[in-house]
Amino acid sequence: MGDSKEGGAESPPAGAAAREGLSLLSQGESEEPSAQGSALFLGGNEVKSRAVVKYSSAPPRTAFARLEEKTDLKLPPANWLRESAKLGPAGTTILGNSKKSKPFSSFGMAYDFIDSVGNDVDVVSDSENIKKLLKIPYSKSHVSMAVHRIGRTLLLDELDIQELFMRSSQTGDWTWLKEFYQRLIDQKWQRKKKSKEHWYQKAILSKFLYYSINGDGAAQPVPSAAEQQESSSSDQTNDSDGASWPAPFEMPSSVSEDPSASSQGSEPLEPSYILGHVASAPKEQNLTTLFNDGENSQGLKNDFVRNILWTFEDIHMLVGSNMPIFGGGRYPAVSLRLRDNNKPINVLTGIDYWLDNLICNVPELVMCFHVNGIVQKYEMIKTEEIPNLENSNFSTKVIKDIAQNILSFLKSNCTKEGHTYWLFKASGSDIVKLYDLTTLCEETEDKYQNPFTMPVAILLYKVACNMMMKKNQNKKHYGTIRTLLLNCVKLLDKSRHPQPSCTFPVCHDTEERCRLVLSYVLEGLKSVDSSIKKESDLPAADPNTPIPLKYEDESTRGGPEGLEKQMALFLDKMGSLQKGNYSSQSGMIPGSWQHKMKLQLILKSSKAYYVLSDAAMSLQKYGRALRYIKLALQSHDTYCCLCTNMLSEVLLFLSQYLTLCGDIQLMLAQNANNRAAHLEEFNYQTKEDQEILHSLHRESSCQGFAWATDLSTDLESQLSVSCKCYEAANEILQFSDLKSQNPEHYVQVLKRMGNIRNEIGVFYMNQAAALQSERVVSKSVSTAEQQLWKKSFSCFEKGIHNFESIDDATNAALLLCNTGRLMRICAQAHCGAGDEFKREFSPEEGLYYNKAVDYYLKALRSLGTRDIHPAVWDSVNWELSTTYFTMATLQQDYAPLSRKAQEQIEKEVSEAMMKSLKHCDVDSVSARQPLCQYRAATIHHRLASMYHSCLRNQVGDEHLRKQHRVLADLHYSKAVKLFQLLRDAPCELLRVQLERVAFAEFQMTSQNSNVGKLKTLSGALDIMVRTKHAFQLIRKELVEEFDQPKSDESTPAADSSPSLNREEVVKLLSIFESRLSFLLLQSIKLLSSTKKKTSSNTEDDAVLKTNKQIYSQLLRATANKNAALLERIDVLVHLLDQLARGGGRVQ
Repeated sequence: MGDSKEGGAESPPAGAAAREGLSLLSQGESEEPSAQGSALFLGGNEVKSRAVVKYSSAPPRTAFARLEEKTDLKLPPANWLRESAKLGPAGTTILGNSKKSKPFSSFGMAYDFIDSVGNDVDVVSDSENIKKLLKIPYSKSHVSMAVHRIGRTLLLDELDIQELFMRSSQTGDWTWLKEFYQRLIDQKWQRKKKSKEHWYQKAILSKFLYYSINGDGAAQPVPSAAEQQESSSSDQTNDSDGASWPAPFEMPSSVSEDPSASSQGSEPLEPSYILGHVASAPKEQNLTTLFNDGENSQGLKNDFVRNILWTFEDIHMLVGSNMPIFGGGRYPAVSLRLRDNNKPINVLTGIDYWLDNLICNVPELVMCFHVNGIVQKYEMIKTEEIPNLENSNFSTKVIKDIAQNILSFLKSNCTKEGHTYWLFKASGSDIVKLYDLTTLCEETEDKYQNPFTMPVAILLYKVACNMMMKKNQNKKHYGTIRTLLLNCVKLLDKSRHPQPSCTFPVCHDTEERCRLVLSYVLEGLKSVDSSIKKESDLPAADPNTPIPLKYEDESTRGGPEGLEKQMALFLDKMGSLQKGNYSSQSGMIPGSWQHKMKLQLILKSSKAYYVLSDAAMSLQKYGRALRYIKLALQSHDTYCCLCTNMLSEVLLFLSQYLTLCGDIQLMLAQNANNRAAHLEEFNYQTKEDQEILHSLHRESSCQGFAWATDLSTDLESQLSVSCKCYEAANEILQFSDLKSQNPEHYVQVLKRMGNIRNEIGVFYMNQAAALQSERVVSKSVSTAEQQLWKKSFSCFEKGIHNFESIDDATNAALLLCNTGRLMRICAQAHCGAGDEFKREFSPEEGLYYNKAVDYYLKALRSLGTRDIHPAVWDSVNWELSTTYFTMATLQQDYAPLSRKAQEQIEKEVSEAMMKSLKHCDVDSVSARQPLCQYRAATIHHRLASMYHSCLRNQVGDEHLRKQHRVLADLHYSKAVKLFQLLRDAPCELLRVQLERVAFAEFQMTSQNSNVGKLKTLSGALDIMVRTKHAFQLIRKELVEEFDQPKSDESTPAADSSPSLNREEVVKLLSIFESRLSFLLLQSIKLLSSTKKKTSSNTEDDAVLKTNKQIYSQLLRATANKNAALLERIDVLVHLLDQLARGGGRVQ
């Protein structure tokens, strides 16, 4: 387009067409040639080039019209400077008649293709700037460009020194650069005016292009004088128009809320990872619209007709181009050029044409030659032939090397993100220099005079936000995001631009990360607060004076009843949030940038405090955790006051905060021993936290959640607060259908509600048990006890419902088990009302014990089978067995004879004992197995004793007597077998054996024949012999006790275990000696009597002799009243050995 000897110094005109947004062309829609790119082989030197059109505002290509020879291009065509349907809204740009391109053109492209910046693309620039750089070794023209680095991407923009200095003389904005330029480069600088030849060439080129699309080749009436004036002077006017260079950026008073703003690559954030949210941009904040008004007012738009992703060898560039491309017929895509036939094509022009075609992927060039504006001829040239044209030979390999060297030079020297570098080559010089203008500007009085500062800051901010909005890359790019945001904040004057000061970088360590987040939140809050004008309306507050975290005793709060009222107020407030009620004490205008930014900052602070609280909770620093969650809830309370449209995501955060608060209050209740340390941690405040609180107090009282975050000294109050926190968290989930959207969190909340209600139920149950133990004189249950029963039962009932609603059978079974325990406590409360000697098992006891049984059975049904949770199943079974056993024991010991017949009582006792036995697992190996064996042995012993007693007291029915005799003998045998398995129940074993002997003696009284009596005696003596095992256990215990140091006072007393109860041992030993003596004497009498009546029997004689000897030894041993217990046991063991070897047994 005209002679390019000046190295393409003229920037391509920018389009007049306004773009509403990005228009990405698919392969089928693309009007550009070979949108998928190609590799061209040029002049024998292979150069890899691939161009993909990312955006195009050009209309479908039209075929160019070949002008007739002798067409006079000095005459304007009829369509000159007029809109055309063939050209579309970008027509004037395509035909080269628009205003000059903006100095921030690369930023416009970068904003539109933010995904490419900082990572995938090496260079973003106007194609004219790319051509200038690649022609540096061939051209003497001056080069002046601004270079900025964002990540690995370099942004290149023309820096028109002449225009800058003209502006400086008018406004003084660039005086510092002008002084530097005159001092080091050109002391006698003066503005150079463009020649008439330059304007002449531009005019005939414009007319030629309009002729080429008109097609009739005829001159038409010339447009009006005004239009002619515009055509002849538009460029000149625009060149000197200072408006194309923006003044130092000033932010508008309000932030654009344009919903159509670009948000490429964004994905909705999920609230399940709360830590990631602390430093991530929430989806409700349209990050890319924060500076849109500023961008538009500064002309930071992408005005190129097409944006192309051009890969030249290994260099990836995002290039803007306005080159006209024609097509149709034999030539689907060509570029059209006008050349003066008297001026041969030189190397610079050849490189210019070749690069334009490569960048736009155009395979051919059509050249129209003219002489003094009169068309002579046309010539078609293929792109790969351009480097070999006569007088325009150049090596494509050299161009490739130049590109790689320049990129390497810029990347190795332009190292600081956010800095403005100036690449400068003076006209006629071979030296290229690079200056850091940011450093120069910082040395001036106003270091923010650099007009590139704000566009660079915006781009840094947008690239960081784009990375933050990409969920899959968020963690991976924390370091990069942090660097981008830090550099953004460094560039800005907070007093002028508080908005971007409200963002903040991120880091990895949880606590460090949150503290850093809070420091930036505080900076942002200060920036916002300082920009609010109505300072006089604000409550006075000294930021150096701590705001106390209120600490109240339960007595001042009204207890659980007061908590209920506060909860009701809270729920009313949550309901009002759904209606969008707004209340701000500072007078912020809803929708203003201050309002939007403060909302986001407050939300971020609440998230940061939540994460800090959770971290403190895991370290068991419960006082600190409560302080942090209080700050989180105070932040959220302020957010609620300012918010005009509460999002479900924010409500979910609140539910999570309250859930954690409930956890903390529960842990504080369970760790009351360390209350002083927790209180100290709770009351501590950092200066940063105080200042954030002061900013929050500008908007609200921050007392909306005071009921949940006070540190109480009362256990009941702490448990109640914990419960209310969970209930509030659950209520919030009912709003906006959060329950179904967040099923995992909902299940966790209900589990916690069930758990805390179990804790409170146990608390009230234990209180009732304590009152019961203190009640000595009173014969009736107190009202206080009954109230505690009701409270406990209500808590258990609600907890069971919570667990059942989420199909948690195990926990539901545990609460049913606790309810059964409560029923047993109620039963016990009714058992001590009467005189001990006249006491009977009361109907109230039976009622509550049966209720307990029902709850235990429900627990088993809830579990279904033991496989679901063996430990819980075994525990419920044990409690059920205990209930049956207790009920049977009480009925047996305190028989209600005034209300029931003896036979009915015996039947109920027997049934209850057998049910207890059924749920007592003696076979499974576990820690509870010895207990189960002892329980089963005791049941058999009691049943045997009951049937023994019935046999003694019963007269008449011989069949029933025989049945009782068999049952008694059966249960005695089973009791003995089970007691023999236990090592710590020798006294019980001895007692059962003695009862068996007594049972034998009773049977002997009803026998008439000596043979029968001898047989019974023989069996009784055999039982006596089998008690040797019990005596050996007793002896072992006594020896171990005797061997213990007498000075060891800390060991448990011997009487603490039945096997070591000396009084019981002595008593049983005396009974044993007495019964053994009696049995031996009766045996001697019967054997002697039988010997007189019958013939001699050698075996009977031996038994008689042995029994006499044992009886004699026993009499001597019992006669010694001073014998020690151990000595007496040794004698008995010795006698039993003798008896086992040859005495007492009659065949």
